[in-house]
Amino acid sequence: MMKKMFEPAAFGLLVVYFMFLGGSRAWAGEREVLEEITVTATKTEVNADSVPFTFHSVEREELDRQPEFYMDNIGELVRDVPGVHVGQYYPWGPPWIHLRGTGYFIGRTVYLIDGLPTHSFMSTAINPRDVERMDVLLGPSSAIYGPNASGGCVNTVTRTGHAGTGATAEISYGSNNTFRPHADIGGESGNWSYYLSYSGDYSDGYRMKPVDGMMELYGLGKKQYIKSASLEDNEYEQSWFAGKAVWKGSEGARFSLSTHYTERYLYGGHPNSLLNDDGYQYITTARFEAPVGDVAKVKISAAYHYDDHPMQDTKGISVIDGEPVADSTINYKTDWTRAILPVDVQTDFYLGDNNILTTGLFFSRETEKKHQVWWADQSSKYLSELNTTQKAAYLQDQWMLMDDRLSLLAGVRYDHWTYHDIYDSNSTNQTPDDVTKHHTTFRGGAKYRFNDQVAVRCSLGTAFWPGLAKWFFQNITEGTSQREANPDLEPEKTVMGDIGVDLFHPGWGTAFSATGYYGEIDDMVSYSYDENPDLEGGHITRTRNLGGAEIYGLELSLKQPLTDHLSFTGALTLNHSRIEDDPAKDGNQLRNAPDYWGSLGLAYINPDLVSGEILYRFSDDRYYDDSNTNLPYFHMKAYETLDVKVWRDWKITSGLTLTTALSAVNLTDEEYATEICYVNPGRYIQGTLALKRAF
Repeated sequence: MMKKMFEPAAFGLLVVYFMFLGGSRAWAGEREVLEEITVTATKTEVNADSVPFTFHSVEREELDRQPEFYMDNIGELVRDVPGVHVGQYYPWGPPWIHLRGTGYFIGRTVYLIDGLPTHSFMSTAINPRDVERMDVLLGPSSAIYGPNASGGCVNTVTRTGHAGTGATAEISYGSNNTFRPHADIGGESGNWSYYLSYSGDYSDGYRMKPVDGMMELYGLGKKQYIKSASLEDNEYEQSWFAGKAVWKGSEGARFSLSTHYTERYLYGGHPNSLLNDDGYQYITTARFEAPVGDVAKVKISAAYHYDDHPMQDTKGISVIDGEPVADSTINYKTDWTRAILPVDVQTDFYLGDNNILTTGLFFSRETEKKHQVWWADQSSKYLSELNTTQKAAYLQDQWMLMDDRLSLLAGVRYDHWTYHDIYDSNSTNQTPDDVTKHHTTFRGGAKYRFNDQVAVRCSLGTAFWPGLAKWFFQNITEGTSQREANPDLEPEKTVMGDIGVDLFHPGWGTAFSATGYYGEIDDMVSYSYDENPDLEGGHITRTRNLGGAEIYGLELSLKQPLTDHLSFTGALTLNHSRIEDDPAKDGNQLRNAPDYWGSLGLAYINPDLVSGEILYRFSDDRYYDDSNTNLPYFHMKAYETLDVKVWRDWKITSGLTLTTALSAVNLTDEEYATEICYVNPGRYIQGTLALKRAF
């Protein structure tokens, strides 16, 4: 019902909106001040206070205060943002960032790197130390960033050198024999700024799939997980190298070029099993922008993302006479690669004195290849290739009225994509026909600031997700990992609205926000890993459209200074995500969508003495699948954790500082599953020594 009402309303809003182009107040001064601040929520240089969407930024200063997590990825950086729930995969794997109760990170969260979309698995190419800030946009954002944005998007803004960045040499040692070196240098010279860094993460690891847990699942009928159980700790190695150069012209032109490279190794937990056999990733991004007089600004962004993931598989672990027995015989080797080339051309037109009209064209080409070779005779076991071409055009307009107290924004985007040049050697149809899809999305919002202390905002938007390409055509009937194709799979459609209030008390320094949201998903795409009854340890992946889902909740955020050095932060999300209109699953909770989660933090910052932060985090229980399978690991229990960090800066000379730090994550050693079988590593303690030279 909500969706039927929305599309004509959105069209009417756009018509009325563009009738009122023009206005009374110049933004030229603000553009000059804010020329380097591109707000993820709008893709334009605007004051963040004017954004009508629910939007959060975690700046570098806040990132440096956070405890040192064992999972060294960007997910940990945003887990205290309301509306954000994070699960974890392998230590080097992608964070499973779930937004606003939509509950499936691959299909309903957009991962951006410097504003360009990428695959969620590519997010691990960026080390958290090389992040300038993390932006989180909640609510449907397909009208600006394309598919997979039902819950919103997470933008990783990579680090840039500034005057005073200087040089840092750092060494950290933690639990599980974890060794983390880091070094960086950055600064400015004339019109140029630069940043270079190296980071490492080397660990003996922990048992990601403990045998006793996988044996428990085996006894309960989930026999496919015992094959890859961890008899030993899953040791891993990862190295990152990053570089970024920025040039600023005297007339407002700007060019940046960045490169991030990482090498990865992960031991599978039993002899000869390699989950990542020295694979690598790299991301190179170039961006150019230049003003066109006082009437427009042109921005061109392009990137190349590449992921090479070689693996070595063994016959693995089987159950003989009720006991797990490992067979280290090598079955086959796999090389899995993904290449993404996104290009975005955007123009911001400054119409009248108070209006920014944004137009843009987007193109992306993605190629995924997978090749498996039998170890015994080096013959080909499996070969597949899939190409995806996406084209899009978008239009967005924001204007300010009533002396900038009222901000209105509306946008529309058309996406067209094709899965083409498909080859799959194990499918019953090795060369299926191309699959073409298209969709149009809308979004709009308004924000009114009564004064500097009180503002109200509301927004409404749509999003879509076409499903994974291989779900349409891949039909594999042999081997341990089989799949049933579903060529009739429909793209799922989401509509969501929210209304919020932002309060600030200058005398007390109190910043409080509350946002209520309501959304519906139609033709919800769901998948399941079902046991193969004809092959012990095997499974069959099946996909289908469910009836839909209803989502609503409340996001609360509070920041409160208590003294000159002591401050309190709190975030709470109350959420209700349920499947409806599906007889088999009606009333089930969406996967990875708990009913509540949040955090409470207390920070003491005193550079002349000692600084510290303590964080209490909690989450309700959740499920791994939409069937709400009530088995260990599939049903992930509620948990509470306590994280602590204490540090001291010691000034050796006027330009040289020694920092000592101690972090303890999951201080109470809480046992809980992070994502299905991949349990958490337990209590993690890390000590750090860092030497910084300012110049």
